[in-house]
Order: sequence, then C-alpha cells, then structure tokens
Amino acid sequence: MRGVRAVVILAFLSTFLSSIVAAELAEQITIPTTDTFDVFHNLESREFVQRGEIRVLQNETALYQSIAAKDSSKLVDASEQALSADQYYTVVLRSQNSGAQYALAARRCRLNGEKKVDETFVLHETDSGVFRVDYDAGKGSNCLKGSLDDVPTFVTKALVKRRVQGPTPQLAVAASIDASTGKEKVPEPEKGFLAKYWYYLVPLVLLLLLGGEESQQEGNSRR
Repeated sequence: MRGVRAVVILAFLSTFLSSIVAAELAEQITIPTTDTFDVFHNLESREFVQRGEIRVLQNETALYQSIAAKDSSKLVDASEQALSADQYYTVVLRSQNSGAQYALAARRCRLNGEKKVDETFVLHETDSGVFRVDYDAGKGSNCLKGSLDDVPTFVTKALVKRRVQGPTPQLAVAASIDASTGKEKVPEPEKGFLAKYWYYLVPLVLLLLLGGEESQQEGNSRR
C-alpha cells in the first residue's frame, strides 16, 4: 500500500513540476525578443551546421532552442574558424539583426567520454545590443579520457549580463599641507566683493574724481 501511495505522489510531483516548467517556457516565449543568434558548430565535420538558436529577451534573459537536423542550415563563410577543427570544438553565433558573428572555441577533448555535455553561453549586452559572448563546454578532466566516439547531447544554458554605467566618482580636493608645520593648512576665509575687486574700483573712482574737478574748473573759467 505504501509503495502505491509513493508512486502516486511521485507521479503527481512530476506532473506538477512539468506544468511549472511548461508555464515558464510559455511565458518566456511571449516576451519580446531583442535579438536572435543562430548557433552553428563543427562537431562532426569541418562544415559549420546549425544546431539551434538563442533568443535574447527584453527581460535580460536568454532562451536556447535546438533545431532538428532536417531544418538546419550551414554557415558558408566560416572557413577561418574551421582551421583548428581537429583540436577545437568551435561554435559560431550569428546575429539575425546585424549579421555579426562570434566564434567560440573549447578544446575538443573536453567532450570526451560524455553522453551529455554541459555548455554555457554568457552574452554581454548594453543598450546597443550584445557586444561580447563567453563560452564554456565540457570538463578539463575529460582530456585524460579516450577520444570522442559518439556525438554527445548538449545541455545548454544561456545567460545575459548587462553592462551598467556605474556612478560618477566624487573626487575629494587634495589637502594643502603647510611645509613649516607639516599640518594641513586652514583654508582662508572667502574675501568679500571689495577685497576681491578693489584694484578695479580704485581707478574708476579716481577717473570720476578727476573728471569732476576738470569740469568744475572749466565752468569757473567761463565765468
């Protein structure tokens, strides 16, 4: 009886969790997309074949979706990335908006002996869009194992990191040190208007005074 009850509980939990995951995926699908990247790789040959796409969403998340082989296309302008195909597993992301390409490589031996390979894409973006992509796949310890025999399944995680402009630093005014005492100088009190501009006012006053005397003398001489 207990075994039957446990099976029923596990079935309920599995259905409940599946519904939550499906709801989250449906919610992500309805979120507007800022860009979509076609994902190509050269695992089985030197040709780059599309295996999926990454949708960058407006809520600063990303969603990876695989593509069936019959629906995939090839990347014809990736000859430079294919030069090291014997030693490196290379993934190329191509933006559907701008056509920009990001070639991302991991040592091919990191995939050895794995039926499921964890991989992570980190897309760095600003208001102008994605400007850099980081990539990691497999494990370094797998390089001690044999060669890659079977084509593994990739468990893909796509993350978005947004570069935010930091606050402008407020620089403090450098302290003035008195050389004789080694102590910080006490700032002088701010001067008033007359103390600042007296050397402009004195000539004006003299001109007014001298000009007044000359006009008075001219008036006396006319009389």
